[in-house]
Amino acid sequence: MSVLICLCLLIHSNALAQETPTEKKIDSLQAIYKSELNSNPEKAKKAAREWLKLSKQSDASLNEAKAYYALGNLGSITGDYNATIANINKAIEILKKLDFEQGLPACYNILALGYKNTGNYPKAMDNFMLCIDYSKKSDNKQQQANAYQNIATLYILQKDYKKASENLDRAANLYRALGDDDGVLITLFNFANIMKEQGRYPEAYKHYQTVLKYREREGNKAAIAYIKINLSQLLVVQKKYKEAIPELKKTLALLEQLNFTSDMAIVLNDLGLCEMKLNNTQQAINYFQRALDISEEKSLLSYNANFYKNLAQLYEEQEDYKNALVYYRKGISTEHEINSVDKEKYVAGLQERYETELKETRIALLEKEQKLNEAELQKAELTVKRQTILRNAFVAGFILVLITLIILRYFYVLRLRVQKQLVVQKEENAKQEINQLIKDHKISVIERFQEGQDEERARLAREIHDGIGSDLAGIKIAFEHYAGDKKDNPQIKRMLQSIDNACRDLRSLSHQLHPLPFSKIGFASFLRNFLGQLSLRSGLKITAFFYPEEEIDNLPDDLLADAYRIVQELVNNILKHANATTAEVQLTKHEDYLNIVINDNGTGFAKNKKQGIGLRNISERIEKVHGTIDIDSSANSGTSITINIPLK
Repeated sequence: MSVLICLCLLIHSNALAQETPTEKKIDSLQAIYKSELNSNPEKAKKAAREWLKLSKQSDASLNEAKAYYALGNLGSITGDYNATIANINKAIEILKKLDFEQGLPACYNILALGYKNTGNYPKAMDNFMLCIDYSKKSDNKQQQANAYQNIATLYILQKDYKKASENLDRAANLYRALGDDDGVLITLFNFANIMKEQGRYPEAYKHYQTVLKYREREGNKAAIAYIKINLSQLLVVQKKYKEAIPELKKTLALLEQLNFTSDMAIVLNDLGLCEMKLNNTQQAINYFQRALDISEEKSLLSYNANFYKNLAQLYEEQEDYKNALVYYRKGISTEHEINSVDKEKYVAGLQERYETELKETRIALLEKEQKLNEAELQKAELTVKRQTILRNAFVAGFILVLITLIILRYFYVLRLRVQKQLVVQKEENAKQEINQLIKDHKISVIERFQEGQDEERARLAREIHDGIGSDLAGIKIAFEHYAGDKKDNPQIKRMLQSIDNACRDLRSLSHQLHPLPFSKIGFASFLRNFLGQLSLRSGLKITAFFYPEEEIDNLPDDLLADAYRIVQELVNNILKHANATTAEVQLTKHEDYLNIVINDNGTGFAKNKKQGIGLRNISERIEKVHGTIDIDSSANSGTSITINIPLK
């Protein structure tokens, strides 16, 4: 964790000639906070809270802002990132009321770290950029270096090591210019993190040891804890699990002593991974569960998904499939939530930036228009004065000037109209771009949902085929063996026939859920067989036409899979709701698109009727492949559905 402990707010305070007892007490509490910050965070927190209380009682707003900053910085060090965000926002609010911009760079830096560690990377980057902007205004190179340092850690998390290294170089150059050895050490620590992520373990180990020696001399327990976390993780990524476990336990004890709760979750996760690799399943579950409890308490959403998946895998190994399924679903749900939130934030950010730019453009146009109007008015006044003095002598000139003004006004109005049209066109283009982004996002969500459906169908098909199907086959063999010479017995024949039917139905259901690649079995043959089985079971007479059949069979499997699911859903809807006696399925391949037509002689439905889940699923699948659907139906007159799927 690359948090620079720099309370720049304390540097800019206005000292009084004579301090009051309250101010002396606050100074004493500040000194306790600084001395205990890295070695005894709990004691430092107690001092900061008393400092805040005295500041509020004495109505010392600047000291109150410093106290909130101190508490936010403590939260960042101990892993209570929600407290960091809350306290730093209060400090920023007070400083802006006081118009005290010198303290804002440090505040935005710590606030950005809070957002980074809660997984809100867009907000983190925005606040780092605000830190840099305010640092440049106030020529605060220290906080500017801190911001570049922390931006590098954000890029490390996103595995963009090139940008991470560029920002670390910027930070290191600033620290060297300032003579800040502590800052240089932190950049060295982060370079070691990059080397660890790139698999350059010996180099990373060497850098970590260099930084550790300096921190041990200083007695900076917080920095020592973070270095030891990374040293332990080096052993884990190199699969030295037995060596890693004692080191991780020592690190965990140090973190517990410092009450660094969020970092404890990381170490507990690593312990769980080691025990899992060593086949100590129950111990691994205990460690992952402890890590998950901390992560859920601290709202560390980005960590939760990994914890859920690890627990699901371990419970599956213990054959506790109920808990395995619960945690697997939580893991998938958490990953989906993270992705959705990130995408929604990104789209919202685009919208906000677009609206801001549009407002600025409008303001600029209004200002220009106002200046032009003022110039025109001044010119008109000057012309009127001259006309009054020289009216009789310059009648012809007056007429000429008047015509000139009319022409200028005409072109001026014309130009305003053109500018207005341009603004409207830009606004419309921006709206179209935003709508396209939203549409692309929706299609992406539909694709992931349908991929999840297909994976789940495949899994169910395998379970049915390999599990229940194998069991039924075993039952059949056992029963035939048991029946022996009694196979001619009518009752035994019926039972054998029932078992055969069950095997056949299971095999059919398995193939419907997850059919073999159509290139192997022929799509038209497979679909005709599927419709024939439905017709036998339901009594609905289904007629199928394919033209040209060979060209349809040669279409890509992904497109045929979508066509199969669409036909399957529509025919099932006919069986469930239409009360039809006959149905017709037609597939025709044209040069640019595949045409699907499904008719029935059922009861039909009103077009204004709300769509059910079946039709909604069909619409989403058609939208995914950029197809179109047309439904011709009304009550008691049957239904005809036409679908066109583009081939290119």
